This record gives sequence, C-alpha cells and structure tokens, in this order.
Amino acid sequence: MPADLLTTDEYALVTAVATLASTALSPAARVVLAQGRLLTPAPWPCSGAPRRGAPGRCHRNALRVARLLPGVYVEGYALTADGMARAHAWCATADGIVLDPDGMARAYLGVPMAPEFVCAVQQRTLTKTRFRGLLDVDVQARDAGRIFQGGVPLYAMRDVGRIPPDPFQRPLTSAACRLGPCCER
Repeated sequence: MPADLLTTDEYALVTAVATLASTALSPAARVVLAQGRLLTPAPWPCSGAPRRGAPGRCHRNALRVARLLPGVYVEGYALTADGMARAHAWCATADGIVLDPDGMARAYLGVPMAPEFVCAVQQRTLTKTRFRGLLDVDVQARDAGRIFQGGVPLYAMRDVGRIPPDPFQRPLTSAACRLGPCCER
C-alpha cells in the first residue's frame, strides 16, 4: 500500500492525533505525528508468544514483551474498537506487525524505539514500578521535556512501519474513497 493511501481506520487515527497535536495540552501527539509510524494490527499469536501481562499496564506489558521477543517498543496512539484515539503502548515485530499485550485495536500510530533505550530512561528516572511511558510529562519531566522539544533521539528509534502523510501539508486520503470526489471536499 502506498505511504499516502490510508485505510479508513488509519485516516481516522491520523486525523484524531493531528487534532490533539494542534492543542497545547498534548505535546506527545506532536512527537508522534513528527516521528511516528503506522503499524499493522494483528491478533495475539496463539502459540509461541509470551503471556500478555496485567490489564491496564500497557507500557510495562509492551516493554516486557519487546524485551522477550526480538521486537521494538512503540508508544503513541491506538484507535480502539469504539473509534476513540487513546494514548497507548505496544510492541511490534521488525516487519511492522503489532503485538499488543492489551488486545487488538483498529489502527496504530506510534514511535518505534529500542527497548534498551526505554529501559535506560526508566532506570535513570526510577520509574520501574510505576512506568507510564516516555511521552508522559508527569512521570519523566526532564526526559519528556527534551523529547517534546527535540523528539525521540534518532539513535533510539527503529525503522519499523509506514510513515504517515503529513496531515498539515496536504489532505489525507482514505483507501475507502479510492481517491474519488469525497477527498476533494
């Protein structure tokens, strides 16, 4: 699928994150739009995968699974079954397939990072027991401030997933409308 052709769910997610990014209240959304990748949803593997972990602890669960598998830790936004874009964390394989210990969402947009980098920040900020992610300003004030201003360091990022189109430069295109007149409104 071309980078600028989105599924209906991906379109809804990128649009929702762009709306969040336009407010001063969500600096994490700006980082995700600037550095994020679209990843492919998939059901949890029936065999060979680690156990999912405790519900409601997506950051801890995703980091644990990413460290156990040859995967990456991803933090960003997921489009849930009810159509809402929610801050979330998951892990992904090298080919951009999502492994979400908290269940499967309809679409994923997030910044893929090396688990070693996330662990280093977690240890430095002493948030091992109450880890709520790198993009949470309340938990990692110093590191989150740096990330919100300069983005996730390039050495910490992993090249996984598809780069979404810039929602502020040109209209987004949904695969559902097949580039027809609905996109020109």
